[in-house]
Amino acid sequence: MKKLAAILGSLVLFASAAGAQNILGNILNSVSGGNAGETISNVLTGVLGGGQVDLAGTWNYGGVGAAVKSDNILSNLAGNAAVSTIENKVDNILAKAGIAPGAATFTFNQDGSFSFKAGRLPAISGTYVQNGNNVTMKFGRQLTFLQLDGTVSAASNGCKILFNGEKFMDFATRVIEYAKKITTSAGVATVGNILTTAKSVDAGFKLTR
Repeated sequence: MKKLAAILGSLVLFASAAGAQNILGNILNSVSGGNAGETISNVLTGVLGGGQVDLAGTWNYGGVGAAVKSDNILSNLAGNAAVSTIENKVDNILAKAGIAPGAATFTFNQDGSFSFKAGRLPAISGTYVQNGNNVTMKFGRQLTFLQLDGTVSAASNGCKILFNGEKFMDFATRVIEYAKKITTSAGVATVGNILTTAKSVDAGFKLTR
């Protein structure tokens, strides 16, 4: 009888936990327009271990990726909205500069160098150092020697490299300035109106093989 009671108790707790997770997911999805599910997945991956990503090789650029800074999801509902804002708006801005998902690649070489090729823009080069899940990228003269320190994590179809949101906006700004010099495109906008939003998130690149 005691064993049966213990089994029934475990089933109740499991059902409660599963129900709570579904409720939390539904609440966050309704607030953030669907991005919360990905945020929950990323947090769970971090807790359970998503494996280390080796950056060496060529990756396809899959767009801007972002995540709330804190692991405390319930206190960062506004951060989830910021994730959507950064991903969508910066994607649109960079696309006008020729940097769009499927139209750009990162190549990380074994000697510690990398190159970023997007559309008609000449390749942007630099060096990188990967230490476990930490990565430092130093861009060359094209982006006035910008340095980005971030983390790389596995994703369902590749990986994400995320940096401090404001530093990533610095990257976006310099890429846009570089594109304007090369393409003289008047249609390339600035990121000035979303700089405040960037303070709420980490942002960077989605990469796929």
